[in-house]
Amino acid sequence: MEAFLTTLGGKLADTWASVLVLPGLLYVSVAAAGSVLGHRDAFDVGLLTDRLDDMATSPAAHSNGTIVVAAAFVLAAAAGAGMLASFLGGGVERLWLGEWPAPLDRAAGPLTRRRSRRWTEAQDRYHRAVRSRAAAADVPDGLGGFDGLDPDRTPPADTDTVALNEARNRIALAPPRRPTWMGDRLTAVDHRVFDAYRIDLSSAWPRLWLLLPQTPRTDLTTARDAFSSAARRAGWALLYLAVAPWWWPAALVAAVTWASAWRGGREAAHTFAELVESAVDLHARRLATALGVSNGTSTRLTHDAGREITRLLRKKT
Repeated sequence: MEAFLTTLGGKLADTWASVLVLPGLLYVSVAAAGSVLGHRDAFDVGLLTDRLDDMATSPAAHSNGTIVVAAAFVLAAAAGAGMLASFLGGGVERLWLGEWPAPLDRAAGPLTRRRSRRWTEAQDRYHRAVRSRAAAADVPDGLGGFDGLDPDRTPPADTDTVALNEARNRIALAPPRRPTWMGDRLTAVDHRVFDAYRIDLSSAWPRLWLLLPQTPRTDLTTARDAFSSAARRAGWALLYLAVAPWWWPAALVAAVTWASAWRGGREAAHTFAELVESAVDLHARRLATALGVSNGTSTRLTHDAGREITRLLRKKT
């Protein structure tokens, strides 16, 4: 137990230093430099070094007490900035996922409807192209499948249909329900899982997580942490933006940081969604067996089994 606590303490210290203090020290340094330089002398390194020299030659700089108090203040300011960035990152996560608070609800509805309209138009264009190709090959339309077409009776896709399919999927992989791409990327997993297996993922996921081996658990946790890390970087971008009113280059730092965070958030959301869907595809039969819905001998999970899983996990509600 003592060794465990020592290891845990070291990991917490490393996390505290890397996540809060080090980025916070950089932020405090930028904010302090910006307050000295201002807009007019935004890049005057000489002015900054002169101020540092003045501070170094002052009597207070040679007092151990003053140095300790100043170091403690800087570390506290860095840690405080880090905690504030983490708090703002939580809000950014909700913003990216389309879970908007009441003041933004009025904007969420029109944006969701716009995304839904674009997706429906892209879906219709894709269907028309596939039907046109099927008619040209004298193959009747089929039924079933996510796209409403039977892949066994449809001719091989050409460049146009592939491009149209990709154009629709760039909007969303399922009918949009959120005002943002990242939100729809995650909610699409629920839609696709229910469409394929008739399993309610929100009810099944906590139980399925308990059955997953260590490797997929680690991969899922890593992807989720990457998304939170990207949102936290976006929180830092907002903090840098707050420095811009008295030092304009901070706005450039904020823009670059936000762009990097946004791209990282999209990649992490996509990876996490892929891993969740893959976990269901590969391990849903284990859940069916654990719940007594299947004896483990079937080669695939049927819709009837999925409905029974959903009924059991919803407690018949």
